[in-house]
This record gives sequence, structure tokens and C-alpha cells, in this order.
Amino acid sequence: MTSSPPERPMLLGFLRHELAPRPGRMRAVWRITAGSTLVVALGMVFQIPLPAYMAYIVFLVSGEETAATLLTAIGGALAATVAVALSFLFYLLDASEPGLRLPLLAVSTFIAMFFARTSTLGPIAFLAGFVLVLSQTLIDDVPSAEVLTRILLWLWVVVAVPAFVTVLIDLAWGENPVQLVRRRADDLLRRTADILDGRGEADPVKLREEAVDTMALHEHACLWDRQLKAKTAIDLEMFEGLVTLLSLLCLLPRDAPLAARVPIAHAIDACRDALLTGTAPRVRECVVDARGLGALDVASRPIILALARTTNELLKSATERPVAVAPAFKAKHLFVPDAFSNRSHAQFALKTTLAVTLAYCIYTLLDWPGIRTAITTCFFVALGSMAETMHKLSLRLAGAMAGGILAGFCIVYLLPHLTDIGDLSLLIAVASALCAWVATSSERLAYAGMQMAFAFYLGVLQDYAPATDLTVLRDRLVGIVLGNILMSMIFSTLWPVSALQVVRSSMAKAIGLLASLVSDTTKENRPLRLTVAQELVRSHKLASLAFFERGLFASPVSDEASAHLALGQLDRVAAAAFAVPSHGRDVAEQDALATERSEAARWLSEAAVRTGQGRSPPPWAGGRPTGADGAAGSRMQREAMACLQKEIVDVAPAH
Repeated sequence: MTSSPPERPMLLGFLRHELAPRPGRMRAVWRITAGSTLVVALGMVFQIPLPAYMAYIVFLVSGEETAATLLTAIGGALAATVAVALSFLFYLLDASEPGLRLPLLAVSTFIAMFFARTSTLGPIAFLAGFVLVLSQTLIDDVPSAEVLTRILLWLWVVVAVPAFVTVLIDLAWGENPVQLVRRRADDLLRRTADILDGRGEADPVKLREEAVDTMALHEHACLWDRQLKAKTAIDLEMFEGLVTLLSLLCLLPRDAPLAARVPIAHAIDACRDALLTGTAPRVRECVVDARGLGALDVASRPIILALARTTNELLKSATERPVAVAPAFKAKHLFVPDAFSNRSHAQFALKTTLAVTLAYCIYTLLDWPGIRTAITTCFFVALGSMAETMHKLSLRLAGAMAGGILAGFCIVYLLPHLTDIGDLSLLIAVASALCAWVATSSERLAYAGMQMAFAFYLGVLQDYAPATDLTVLRDRLVGIVLGNILMSMIFSTLWPVSALQVVRSSMAKAIGLLASLVSDTTKENRPLRLTVAQELVRSHKLASLAFFERGLFASPVSDEASAHLALGQLDRVAAAAFAVPSHGRDVAEQDALATERSEAARWLSEAAVRTGQGRSPPPWAGGRPTGADGAAGSRMQREAMACLQKEIVDVAPAH
């Protein structure tokens, strides 16, 4: 049971979907455009060095909502301060000792990339390491200590000014994170209800991914509104219920009668109204009447009952939300649990360090400082798996080429006719808006817009006069290609990590959690369901990128195709496991299903081990449920177990 990407979408269809208007996009584009234009004008008026980098930092700092922008700006300013201070210290050591320069550069890169992977301060460590490494490379171009010191001090201003301007614009016109979370949660509940009552055709898998992403955004909302922290536990329970509903919908037959689905949809709408008004829901319990249940077949009834149970959990959380109290404070650890025991973290840092060091050696030996962007490429495209790295490399190269072409056109045809800062600001605004529209796409395309902006700014904002030299664009593209080659070679040959390997690991974790979910009837299973859904979302995201590494790893296409089917089947197995009630009406009901639970949990545990090893799941050796005899509660549990066993049999190979 492994995973693989679906067929690669048509390029035009992909771009049409990514670049289509959506709520809040124009507002984000306007903020980025205003920030970039204002920063460039300030840089030209006060002749601040590196105006191209100042304009690009606006893109880096601008977040989806105000809290993200504020956190990034503070982190960037802190990282720049640390980097400038360390740079002065390093200059004392290696300014007159070239032999120390390369070891210090390598050590700085390794520590920055290791902390980026393992520490809660990862973004600050990454940015500080990046600025520190770049500042060390300036020694070769600026041999004068006085000039070098002045440039280094200006670097802090180059970071601080655009960060400050971007924060001011976001505070005035930015997206409130609390309202954004509320709006997205309401939209997800609405579309879930539409699927149930037959008004919508949305893909539950895609909606589940949006729900997990929105839940991650909730942390920023709590930082923005301290009163929301008191409701954190309840809100997380509601997100758990939402992702469970969407997981169950993956298994609900499309022809399930509306009579059984409509009451659930109405209860979800009641949750929506309660969230919007801040009051208790008008519906206290979701009940599917006997007529609705009687119209269902054996395959649909367990799913409908599970949907009703989960909706009741949502209603309960919505009822408790207005009077929720703040949870106990939990201290956060500086490092992830496996920071020093998992060798992959150190291997990742070492691979990036090797690429950065080689890039520095190559452009130094060639005496070609213009291709220093190779180092930037190595830093910013380094990701966990080869597919993620190649995906970002592709976006970086495509965006840089598009931005370079745009800048070249402006240098040749437009800049000679510009006469003042007002004309330049108008040009920067138009180009920034175009790049910002691409940069506000999903993560599958957004980085290309960032690189379009960077290439354009480097080409057009070369000095405080109209640019006339096209060699900057040529050198930048050569540096990006060099960085691409180095990263591809090193990451595909030295401890290579395939996206399919990461997907298998994530799927194995999800299957192991399902085994615990099925076997343990003494604990609340809602946190387990949420973790399973998160691992499934992660698997789908990585699987969609795996085609970027085709040809770099030995993986037959036939195996990939069958693996992709298994990922879809795992969604169904998870939904069936969610449908099994965690508690029966009495002990006798639980004892009657103990054998079936034990058999399913045993198969899931073994399947988790095999999946992690890249092997096919084990055959199903368990028995069949004894039928739907007995009391109604027992019959419902047996039908749910029969549903789970059916999905397992569909996945398991024959004897």
C-alpha cells in the first residue's frame, strides 16, 4: 500500500484554476503592490542600497492575514539583527584569513538548516543563516573594511524598512485572522451540508485538506484575539468533527436517499448559524428517523449513523462554545522530539551545506560574482523530499525566466522614456500587481510569482538611474540554473528521499492510528481521528508532487499507478473505521464485537508495518460478522464492523 500522484493535469487547466479570482485575492494583491511601490519610492528618495531586495522583502513578509505578516516581520527583523551581529564577529575572524571563510560559511549553513528542520525558531534561524552566509560572500567583492562595515549596517535597514512598511499597510487594510478563520469554517460547513442535501458536488478529499489548513490558521487567530484562546479546545473539537464528516463522505454512496441525509445537513446549518451569531445552535440533536434509516441499504446505514453521531458532537461543541473557559497553559519545546535521534535532519542540513559550499567555490573560482544567486537557490529550494525540492526548483526557474523577460522588455522599451520617480513607481506598481497575482495562488504555483518579482526587481532596480545593462538578468538566470543542477545532483544521489517514501511513512502512521482507533474502546477517539485525517492530507499533498522526481528513482510506472489506487482505498478504510462506534450501549455489545475488533486491529497493525516497508498489505484472515441479529444497537455496530471488513477485504490481496 504505497502512494503515487494522479495523472499530471493539463498546464492550461492548472493555470486557469490557480489564477482564477477568489475572495480576498484582490485585497492581498493591492497590499503587496502598495508596499512594494512605497518601498521602492523610499529607497530611491533616500538612496538606500539594494532597492531590489527591499521590494522583494515585501513579498516575503506579506502573509495571508495580518497576524502572519506581523510574525514574519518581527522574525525577519530579529533574524537580520542576529545575522548582522554575527557577521561582524565572523569578519574579525575571516576578513584577513581567507582560509577560515569557507569553513565558517559551511558551519553557518549547516546550523541554520538543521535548526530550520528541528526547532520552533526554525524560520528565524533559517533567515539569519541566509543573511549571514550572503554577508560573508561580500568580503570577496568589497575588500575595504570600512565600506564592508557600512554595507553590513545598511543590510539591517534594507530588511527593517520594508518589514515596517508592510506591517503598517497590513494593520490598516490587512485580513483579520479571526474573521478569516470564521469565514472559511462557515464556508466549509456550508459546502459539507450542500454535499449531504444534494446541492453540491465538491470533492470531500479537497474540502478535508482545506479544513486541516484552516485549523492551522486558527493558531494565528488566537494570537490576534486573546479571547479566542479560551475557546481553543472547543474550536479544535469542532475541526475534528468537520474533518471526520468529510472523511465519512468519501464512503457515502452517491445514491443514498435524501430522506436520511437532509436532517444531518440541517443540523450542520444550525452549527453554522451558531458560529456566526455566537449563540447555542437552534437544533440540539441530529436524529435520522426510522423512515430515513429504513430506506438505506446495509452499505449506507453505518455511514449515515456515523455522520449523525459526528454531527451531534459538532452540536455539543457549538452549545458549549459560548461559555468555554481557557485551557491550561502548555509549554512548547524548543526542538522537535526526534531532533537529535533522527539522522535525516542532519543529512538534510549536510546536503544543503554541500550544495551551498560548491556554489560558492564555483563562482569564486570562475570569478563570476553575478551568479551568486546559486547560493540563494540552494537555500530557498531545499525541502524534505526530492519531489518537493524539484517542484520548487521548477517554479523558481520558470518564475525567474518570466520575470527576466519582463524586466528585459522594460529595460529596452520603457525605462529610456521614464523621467522621474513617479514614472518608475507606476511601472513598479503594474509589475508588482502582476507578480502578486501569481504569488497569491496556492502553494503549487505561488513561489513562481515570488521569483517573477525578484527577477524583475533585480533587472530594473540596478541603481538610482534607469537600468541599461542586461547582464544582471543573464547572470541571475545562470546562477539559478547552477543552483538547480547542484541541488538536483546532490539530493538525488546523497541520501535521496523520495516523496513516495515519505507518503508511505505517513500512510503507515495513519494505518497504525486506525488500529488503535478500532481496538481501544475505553478512550475518546476524536483526537485519533483528527491525526489520521492530518496524515491522509499530508499523503495526498506529497503524492501530487511525486511526478517531479520521475526518472530520478527506480519506481516502475505500474507500481505507482497501483499505489495511487491504494491511497484512495485508504481514505475508504479510514472512513469505515471512523464509522465504527467507539462505545456501545452496554458491555455486552462491546464483548460481542471484541473478536471482530481484534481481527481488524491486527490486520491494520500488520498493514502499517508493511506499508512503511514498501510492501503490499497482508491478506485478510479474519472471519465475517455474524449478521444483523440482536438488538438495534448491536445490529448497528455489527453493520459498521461489516462495512470496515468489506473495505479491508477490498484492499487486502487474496490468499
